[in-house]
Amino acid sequence: MIWKKFNQPQAKIKFKLQIILAIISLMLAVGMPIIINHKFPVLARTEKTYEKKLFETALSFTLYFEGGFSNHPADKGGKTYKGILQTEYNTYRRQRGLPPLNVTQISDTELIEIYQGYWDNSRSATMHPALAVVMFDTAINFGINNSVTFLQQALGLPQTGIFDAKTKEALANGNNRNTALQMINERIIYRYKRVQEDPSQMAFFHGWLARDYSLWGYVQKLKDN
Repeated sequence: MIWKKFNQPQAKIKFKLQIILAIISLMLAVGMPIIINHKFPVLARTEKTYEKKLFETALSFTLYFEGGFSNHPADKGGKTYKGILQTEYNTYRRQRGLPPLNVTQISDTELIEIYQGYWDNSRSATMHPALAVVMFDTAINFGINNSVTFLQQALGLPQTGIFDAKTKEALANGNNRNTALQMINERIIYRYKRVQEDPSQMAFFHGWLARDYSLWGYVQKLKDN
């Protein structure tokens, strides 16, 4: 996960096109990884509405890349398990009057409740399926405010990180797969900028790109509804 505020520069269109071509070339060359379908009892016990199915679709992709334990010394987020920071889990349990636990002991119910918060607060459920999946994964990987920043950049708006009236209006006209793909493109551009500014993050660079390339292929295959 990346928990750092940033300001994204306006990238040149030519550079964006090169990134897109690179994604397509890589997909054709190596194919896409198989997405693991993580099942949770708490979801299986309920009748799945369209939104629940979409949430599970998004969650399956994110957990493929956030599924394990990480405590890399160069990771500014610190100890992480299944995409949840130890500090985030501490806050979650404290707010519920519960004693702290190691994040590796998080239950499926707790995990889904935390992820549901990202889903709701990023307004992913209101979006086209492809954009919903990208918005959710971006919220987990970059934080909710930064996911809004990426969305605004993809929509050609000033990047405030606040889901304001202008963002809502632009989304009404750009709630589609193309906006989702543009968000992924902006993510990739930011990855390059990140490692240029902080070489210590190169340890994660190839993993970040694998996630973005895979997300591109994943949302291309999703149906419109």
